Amino acid sequence: MIKGIIFDFDGTLANTLPVIFACYDYSTEKILGKKADRAPFIETFGLPLTVCLTKIFGKEKGSRICEEYRAYQELHHDELIRPFPNVKETLEQLQQMHIPMAVVTSKTTATCLRGARCLGIDKFFVTVIGSDIVTQPKPDAEPTRMALEKLGTRPEETLCVGDAPFDIMSGRVAGCKTVAVKYTQVAREKFTGTAKPDGWIEDITGLLSFNLREGER
Repeated sequence: MIKGIIFDFDGTLANTLPVIFACYDYSTEKILGKKADRAPFIETFGLPLTVCLTKIFGKEKGSRICEEYRAYQELHHDELIRPFPNVKETLEQLQQMHIPMAVVTSKTTATCLRGARCLGIDKFFVTVIGSDIVTQPKPDAEPTRMALEKLGTRPEETLCVGDAPFDIMSGRVAGCKTVAVKYTQVAREKFTGTAKPDGWIEDITGLLSFNLREGER
């Protein structure tokens, strides 16, 4: 019986790819003189931005690219972010069922909240846990455990929903049930071992077919 749901944000609730790729293309071209290949960047989806860019470009260049990325994001974020189909409607139904919901993200808390407000979905969440308010972000279980505490649900009765292996790993290590979205940009073969979800959904509405228990009114 599922009594609570923890969502990832980018790639799960929000289609932020237009934002992400625009920022990545701009910042890498400015620092490197040409747009960098997106494939290695996609492989790091689910990690904090600074970790992603340092892993790909090294500490010095990664730091400079990150600075340009964030500056471009600040200017263009709101015009480029989009919701995935049926997200708001599904969250409304879950709220009507009194299922408490949270977001655990590798973004900063403020950036995630900004995106949620742009999409008109911030009101649905008990809490938003960003990488800036934890010691160990995803794939560590710390942010998921923090969300569980805020939701007041046990791991075994909580569903973690994400689009990246790191989302699934964080949820599984915390003891939660896990579901991955099929519209992920990450190759399905990457979801193995501790990153293997308990299930897949074609669309966010697929959550409504799970064994959900209506909360107290």
